[in-house]
Amino acid sequence: MEVIVFLGVLVVFLIGFYIKGMLDFRKRLKEFEQRLRTEYGQPRSNVKVPERYAYIGRYFEKHRKPYAVDDITWNDLNMDKLYQRVDYAHSSCGEEYLYYRLRCPDMSKKDRLHEDEEQMIGYLQEHEEERVRLQMMFAKIGYTGKYSLYQYLDFLDNLGERSNTKHYIGLVLYVVAAAAALFFSPSAGLALFVILMIYQIATYLKEHSENEPYLVSFAFILRFISSVETLTEHPAEGMKAYIESMTENAKSLRPVTRHAFFLSKANTQQGDIMSSLMDYIKMITHMNLISFNSMLSAVRKKTKEIDLLYTQAGYLEYLLVVGEYRKSLTHCCVPKFHENGSFVCEKLYHPLIEQPVSCSFSAKGGVLVTGSNASGKSTFLKSVALNAILAQSMNTVLAEYCETSYCRVYSSMALRDDLDSGESYYMVEIRALKRILDASKEKEAGQVFCFIDEVLRGTNTVERIAASTQIMKYFAQNGVRCFAATHDIELSHLLEAEYDNYHFEEDVSEGDIHFNYELRSGRATTRNAIRLLEIMGYEEKIIERAEQLAENFVATGVWENT
Repeated sequence: MEVIVFLGVLVVFLIGFYIKGMLDFRKRLKEFEQRLRTEYGQPRSNVKVPERYAYIGRYFEKHRKPYAVDDITWNDLNMDKLYQRVDYAHSSCGEEYLYYRLRCPDMSKKDRLHEDEEQMIGYLQEHEEERVRLQMMFAKIGYTGKYSLYQYLDFLDNLGERSNTKHYIGLVLYVVAAAAALFFSPSAGLALFVILMIYQIATYLKEHSENEPYLVSFAFILRFISSVETLTEHPAEGMKAYIESMTENAKSLRPVTRHAFFLSKANTQQGDIMSSLMDYIKMITHMNLISFNSMLSAVRKKTKEIDLLYTQAGYLEYLLVVGEYRKSLTHCCVPKFHENGSFVCEKLYHPLIEQPVSCSFSAKGGVLVTGSNASGKSTFLKSVALNAILAQSMNTVLAEYCETSYCRVYSSMALRDDLDSGESYYMVEIRALKRILDASKEKEAGQVFCFIDEVLRGTNTVERIAASTQIMKYFAQNGVRCFAATHDIELSHLLEAEYDNYHFEEDVSEGDIHFNYELRSGRATTRNAIRLLEIMGYEEKIIERAEQLAENFVATGVWENT
């Protein structure tokens, strides 16, 4: 009788916990859905921890294209920060695919997964119900944890073959203990039950520690497949064909999901009580370990299908991300691509500056930008470079109008001495430039678009101007579209036949310096470096002699020691 009462109380207790967990889950789900509607297009307030970004590049590494954005360019342009700004994804597949797109901009429209990409983006922006339903689906899929799905798949063979025999024996012993309690000795049966629970939990913890990373990944795969299959219940008419192809592929993965109920982890929106309760049930019964072993061989046989569905789902969430990112911008446009090599932008601005100053320009080939330090040269180069990548990766440019061509983007901007190898700044710089020269020779790979901040700044003036002139002439003669910033006004004269000249100016007045960051046509005509010494409080004698020395050189071309 005591056992029956104990079991009855336990059942009521569990049912109460279950009901409370479900009510909490539905409340949080409703709140989350409301945020998707009201906060659409607003910057994310919950910045993701660095550990979450450690695995982001795994999909990219598995699907890397030959002419992806290289590490130098990625770091020069602070693309990690751009990625975080653009990342509106709610699942691992969306995050990883978005990173892949930024690292592998399309070189031509034929490389796009779907020609009607813009139509689907527009559809999702205009149809809130379909958009929210898809975002909810991806939130349900969630994240893989500390590692990428591809890391788990790569190491499945390390687990070897697994047997469920010992786990089934444990379940049989539970039945024996219950029978003993009901028909022989309640106290002995209850004691056997408790001892068995302790043993099951102990053995569970040992094996679970070995399997835990894979349990997380399998639970993700299950949520992933089941969530995609639900798309058929309320198909979005504007992208029906694409969703049908996804759901068909999901059906081919049903062998993976058989007997895997207990691997499904609680949704990230669900209450902690239910998650904890399910964890204890798994410890006692080993049901998730049994499911894990059953799934292991099935997953090994279906890795290609999993990869395809991961790509399809990632692309679908990428479309959602593009639409929401565009919504967050003050203005943007879809670029017009052509093959004549020109680059035209109206009111283009930097994607990572809160209050950017926009600029307009028209260049048939390369551009040479002059001006003083902090006037805006580097920011302008990065604005153009980042938008060149966004144009090809997200079909989006932060400008009112843009026409450009498909190209590979390279940069040489934020270089440093390599202390590990003992190379000087100049050696690091010429290596960075050499990689661009080599890329320009690969004609079949498409046009090269490069950005160089202070060409060959690591050497003396005479050799810098001579070498820079010839390198940049080589770029122009070999179809490389180069945007470069320099303090050497001489370059603007030596290269005026090949490069369009633009400049930035500053106003030095009333003992202060003011920058308006407006891009202007032509080369810089002002020299304010010596006047800045006066602002900083240098002695008048130093300033006067410096101005006299500079004026003599401009007039005669000879430096005279005074």
